Amino acid sequence: MIDAVLLFGAMNVLFEFILLSMVTPKWRLRLLGNRNSQALLHFACLLINLMIHWGTLIGTMSGIFSFICSIGTVAVARFVFGYVEHGRFYKVGLVKYRHEELQ
Repeated sequence: MIDAVLLFGAMNVLFEFILLSMVTPKWRLRLLGNRNSQALLHFACLLINLMIHWGTLIGTMSGIFSFICSIGTVAVARFVFGYVEHGRFYKVGLVKYRHEELQ
Protein backbone atom coordinates (compact mmCIF):
# COMPACT_ATOMS: atom_id res chain seq x y z
CA MET A 1 0.00 0.00 0.00
CA ILE A 2 2.66 2.52 0.97
CA ASP A 3 4.78 1.55 -2.02
CA ALA A 4 1.96 2.64 -4.35
CA VAL A 5 1.76 6.00 -2.56
CA LEU A 6 5.52 6.51 -2.90
CA LEU A 7 5.41 5.46 -6.56
CA PHE A 8 2.64 7.96 -7.35
CA GLY A 9 4.59 10.66 -5.50
CA ALA A 10 7.74 9.93 -7.53
CA MET A 11 5.75 9.93 -10.77
CA ASN A 12 4.21 13.27 -9.81
CA VAL A 13 7.64 14.78 -9.13
CA LEU A 14 8.90 13.67 -12.52
CA PHE A 15 5.77 14.83 -14.34
CA GLU A 16 5.69 18.23 -12.62
CA PHE A 17 9.40 18.86 -13.23
CA ILE A 18 9.00 17.98 -16.92
CA LEU A 19 6.02 20.34 -17.18
CA LEU A 20 7.99 23.13 -15.53
CA SER A 21 10.91 22.58 -17.89
CA MET A 22 8.57 22.85 -20.90
CA VAL A 23 7.47 26.38 -19.97
CA THR A 24 9.45 29.16 -21.66
CA PRO A 25 12.29 30.51 -19.48
CA LYS A 26 10.75 33.95 -19.03
CA TRP A 27 7.48 32.62 -17.61
CA ARG A 28 9.13 29.75 -15.73
CA LEU A 29 11.42 32.11 -13.82
CA ARG A 30 8.52 34.45 -13.01
CA LEU A 31 6.39 31.52 -11.83
CA LEU A 32 9.18 30.17 -9.64
CA GLY A 33 9.82 33.62 -8.15
CA ASN A 34 6.22 34.43 -7.21
CA ARG A 35 4.92 32.82 -3.98
CA ASN A 36 1.27 33.15 -5.06
CA SER A 37 1.98 31.34 -8.34
CA GLN A 38 3.79 28.61 -6.46
CA ALA A 39 0.84 28.16 -4.09
CA LEU A 40 -1.53 28.01 -7.06
CA LEU A 41 0.69 25.36 -8.66
CA HIS A 42 0.70 23.30 -5.44
CA PHE A 43 -3.07 23.43 -5.03
CA ALA A 44 -3.65 22.66 -8.71
CA CYS A 45 -1.43 19.59 -8.28
CA LEU A 46 -3.39 18.61 -5.16
CA LEU A 47 -6.79 19.05 -6.82
CA ILE A 48 -5.84 17.16 -9.96
CA ASN A 49 -4.39 14.26 -7.97
CA LEU A 50 -7.38 14.10 -5.64
CA MET A 51 -9.79 14.14 -8.59
CA ILE A 52 -7.89 11.31 -10.26
CA HIS A 53 -7.39 9.16 -7.14
CA TRP A 54 -10.59 9.96 -5.22
CA GLY A 55 -12.52 7.15 -3.56
CA THR A 56 -9.87 4.97 -1.99
CA LEU A 57 -7.60 5.33 0.99
CA ILE A 58 -4.50 4.80 -1.13
CA GLY A 59 -5.74 7.33 -3.67
CA THR A 60 -6.34 10.02 -1.07
CA MET A 61 -2.97 9.35 0.51
CA SER A 62 -1.37 9.56 -2.94
CA GLY A 63 -3.01 12.92 -3.61
CA ILE A 64 -1.84 14.36 -0.30
CA PHE A 65 1.68 12.93 -0.73
CA SER A 66 1.83 14.39 -4.25
CA PHE A 67 1.01 17.80 -2.76
CA ILE A 68 3.92 17.43 -0.35
CA CYS A 69 6.20 16.30 -3.18
CA SER A 70 5.09 19.31 -5.23
CA ILE A 71 6.58 21.62 -2.60
CA GLY A 72 9.91 19.81 -2.93
CA THR A 73 9.72 19.83 -6.72
CA VAL A 74 9.33 23.61 -6.85
CA ALA A 75 12.26 24.03 -4.44
CA VAL A 76 14.45 21.85 -6.67
CA ALA A 77 13.26 23.71 -9.79
CA ARG A 78 14.16 27.05 -8.16
CA PHE A 79 17.65 25.67 -7.46
CA VAL A 80 18.10 24.28 -10.98
CA PHE A 81 16.51 27.02 -13.10
CA GLY A 82 16.73 30.06 -10.84
CA TYR A 83 13.92 32.58 -10.47
CA VAL A 84 12.95 36.22 -10.91
CA GLU A 85 12.63 38.05 -7.63
CA HIS A 86 10.32 41.06 -7.17
CA GLY A 87 9.60 40.99 -10.90
CA ARG A 88 13.03 42.43 -11.73
CA PHE A 89 16.02 40.62 -10.26
CA TYR A 90 17.18 37.37 -11.83
CA LYS A 91 18.63 34.89 -9.34
CA VAL A 92 20.79 32.46 -11.31
CA GLY A 93 20.37 28.71 -10.81
CA LEU A 94 22.41 25.84 -12.20
CA VAL A 95 21.04 26.63 -15.65
CA LYS A 96 21.98 30.17 -16.68
CA TYR A 97 19.97 32.03 -19.31
CA ARG A 98 21.17 34.78 -21.60
CA HIS A 99 19.46 38.15 -21.46
CA GLU A 100 17.97 37.60 -24.93
CA GLU A 101 16.19 34.42 -23.76
CA LEU A 102 14.41 36.30 -21.00
CA GLN A 103 13.01 39.10 -23.18
